[in-house]
Formats: sequence, C-alpha cells, structure tokens
Amino acid sequence: MSTSELKLDLIAQIIATNDSVLLDRIREIINSYESNLLVNEPTSTYEKVDSEKVYVFNEWQQKRIDIALKQIENGEYISDEEAQIEIEKWFEEQEK
Repeated sequence: MSTSELKLDLIAQIIATNDSVLLDRIREIINSYESNLLVNEPTSTYEKVDSEKVYVFNEWQQKRIDIALKQIENGEYISDEEAQIEIEKWFEEQEK
C-alpha cells in the first residue's frame, strides 16, 4: 500500500469512528510525533548590549516549559525528598 493510499484509508477510518477516546489517542500520537520532530531544533541565542548571553527557547522547549509550569500550578509535582524515597523503593524492588 502506498503512502497516499494509507493516508486515505486512515482518514476514512477516522471519519467512520465515533470513539472519542480513539480519536484523542490518534491526536496524541500525531502531536507527539510532531513534537519529536522539533527536538533536534537548535536553541537560538542572542547577545544583549552588555554581552550577557540570553538563551531563547525553541517552540518545543517553550511548550514543555509551559506544560511544567501548569503542572506546578495544579500541584502535580513531588518534592525532591519524595522523589528520592520513590527512587530508593524502586531500587529495592529491583534487587528482589
């Protein structure tokens, strides 16, 4: 099957489905793929007048930062101490 035929087949299947969970998952996969394409995009820099370097994040980096900030606002994080405890527990489980 050619790429064009595959695309048409997928489009037809997407149109035919009413499964919102499946459609959300397809969107996640596509968005994840598009994000991975940006990973190799280099970070741009510019210099201020006083020669201090300031890094400008690319689109993928800024999106990840925005997601992390939103998670912090929603309390979706653990402290360093909690993370260390979880890591130690994981290592103990692996040794068994």
